[in-house]
Amino acid sequence: MANSTVRARLLGLVLVFMVPFALVAAGTIYYVHASKQRQFEGTLTEATRALSLVVDREIARRDAVARTLAQSPTLSAGDLRAFHEYARTVAPDNSTVVVLADLDGRQILNTRRPFGETNLPRTVYTHEQVKAAPGGTLVSDLYYAPLGKQHSFAVTVPVNRGGRTLYLLSYAGYASALQNVLHDQKLSKAWFASVLDSKGVVVARSRNPEKYVGKPASERMRAEIGGGRDGLFESRALDGSEILASFSTAPHYGWTVVIGVPLAQVGSPVVAAAGFAALSALLLLAALWAAARIGGGIARPVLQARDAAQRIARAEAVEVVPTGLAEMDTVLQVLSDTSHAVQRANREMQERVREALAEADKAHQAVLQNQRLEALGQLTGGVAHDFNNLLMVAGNYTHLLRARRPELAGTQEVAGIERAVANGAKLTRQLLAFARRQPVRPEAMQLQSRLPEIASLLKASLGSRVQLACEVAPDTRPVLVDPAEFELALINLAVNARDAMPDGGTLRLAARNGEADMVCLEVADTGKGIPADILPKVFEPFFTTKPVGHGTGLGLSQVYGLARQAGGEARIESDDGRGTRVTLLLPSLRSADLPAADPREEAPAPARVEHALLLVEDNGELATVTEQVLQAAGFRVTRAESGDAARALLAAGSVFDIVLSDIRMPGGMDGIALARWLRERHPALPVVLMTGYSTELAQARALGLQVLPKPSPPAALLDALVRELGTGSSAAG
Repeated sequence: MANSTVRARLLGLVLVFMVPFALVAAGTIYYVHASKQRQFEGTLTEATRALSLVVDREIARRDAVARTLAQSPTLSAGDLRAFHEYARTVAPDNSTVVVLADLDGRQILNTRRPFGETNLPRTVYTHEQVKAAPGGTLVSDLYYAPLGKQHSFAVTVPVNRGGRTLYLLSYAGYASALQNVLHDQKLSKAWFASVLDSKGVVVARSRNPEKYVGKPASERMRAEIGGGRDGLFESRALDGSEILASFSTAPHYGWTVVIGVPLAQVGSPVVAAAGFAALSALLLLAALWAAARIGGGIARPVLQARDAAQRIARAEAVEVVPTGLAEMDTVLQVLSDTSHAVQRANREMQERVREALAEADKAHQAVLQNQRLEALGQLTGGVAHDFNNLLMVAGNYTHLLRARRPELAGTQEVAGIERAVANGAKLTRQLLAFARRQPVRPEAMQLQSRLPEIASLLKASLGSRVQLACEVAPDTRPVLVDPAEFELALINLAVNARDAMPDGGTLRLAARNGEADMVCLEVADTGKGIPADILPKVFEPFFTTKPVGHGTGLGLSQVYGLARQAGGEARIESDDGRGTRVTLLLPSLRSADLPAADPREEAPAPARVEHALLLVEDNGELATVTEQVLQAAGFRVTRAESGDAARALLAAGSVFDIVLSDIRMPGGMDGIALARWLRERHPALPVVLMTGYSTELAQARALGLQVLPKPSPPAALLDALVRELGTGSSAAG
């Protein structure tokens, strides 16, 4: 050092400072580079997760479409043709397809084929496999579609109604649709992204999809994926290149997204640090300054990514602001696309929730309306039954008045009473029809001949301004209805249509076969229609929009009662100012048994008889007047107020030639139970029953019992008793 020059000493001084600075610079650069690599790996992992969520939401969108299709009202109604047409609007071309299969996986319809074609491929999955899938949704692995001729995948959901699974519905599409999802991510050109199904088969790939779609990933890749939901590792791609692979398995549907980055892009921190360590002190200082700038440039995009993630968590949109760092710009672009996808998904979910709430409210209102009509039917039926007893009392007293005072038989007053009783009986029949308790006599009716006959009768009621059209499909099956009630229902509908078309119009009668062994009869007019706020009330008894004195409010309630009592239903549709359509769904002879023919024949007026009769009736006034009518005809009448009292009289040894009993009575034994008891203990004793309810009338006739509907005229009552005495045996006690 003693012989050293100033230059050398200065050089040594520079070296003394330069070497430590160089070492510090090399260490600092190594640390910065390693930190950058960790940040890059973290960013790559987050980008992979974000892309897996995008793929998951794409499958979720198809799941939502499938579930929406599964709720179609046409499936509830069993109208597969209408559902096929509706599904074609959802899958209008071959890029997507809707498949409906039975629970064993046999296809029923396929939107890539015309409706009704039976030569359809069999689906892979069965009801048990769909039922075992998470959330009830089964996402298929990649398969080659036999009809679409491309690699495809499907989302399969059950079609449930009333707690039962009716069908399996699949919404499938080409796997190439996911190619668009990958291309939209705008990955670096050197990078690639792949989507793998649950078996590790490539479904979509951002590079060379035509070469690798349908092939399984490498064994190393599948082993890593099977070991966890997320991961980062070095591997060899299908094309043989060395890559840093990041994978993430979607949380809901189990598919995996893989992003591969060439190792050449990742670089080695040690080599980079050695190269930077060789720079001069000046370049080192410049590098330090540049490193500080670069560090700031890296931190800002990371903070932007953090802010973007927070905005996604709040379901807010993320707009991309270029950072100058390609990797971070890619990640931010993915986050931006994800944010928009989340917003779209939220909007769709909110819309579906609103629709579901609207449907639930509609169903709730329908249930309330049915409960209201049922309650009105119960009330109306009870009132009509009591009114029938009153009418029978009045009718029987009129009969006695004619018999005891013959000079009054032709007077206006007696005739007025009889007309009032007849009109009252007609009114109670309409009330009981609404309540489904009106005694009916169903017969097989061929609408091809009967409907045109009724139509010709309706022309007189419609007037010249209303045109009448009648159409009956040739293959329409016969229906099982009461002919008189059926004709009355059509008259009521025709009168309503006429009143709705004061300036003229068209009334159309049309009949055809419906679904589920039902026959559909439509009565449609071109009148002023019915306002929406009163449409739910039109089937209620006594409800009318006509002025006072121009309608009873029982016309449509009789139509409703006819349909329900026949085992069908009545529907009404109307738009204010656009006419009204009433649809009657009536059971055909495929779904109901033919009623037995009524063997009764006309008989002459009964002669005076001398027999002991037991009258069982809980209504005191009706029992009193019936007793007088029977006594006037020569019967010796003994009264009992209930089935239990009648049984006690017979058990005590009382002897009678015939028993006349009401069916509905208080106590533990009604009229039918009394008749059964008499068959067991006194088989030779004839029994005649009376009722005002159709269910009891049918039940009694099914047992072979003689039964009269209330109110019955005295002549019909006496005729039935004489007939039964003529067919029965001697008195029993």
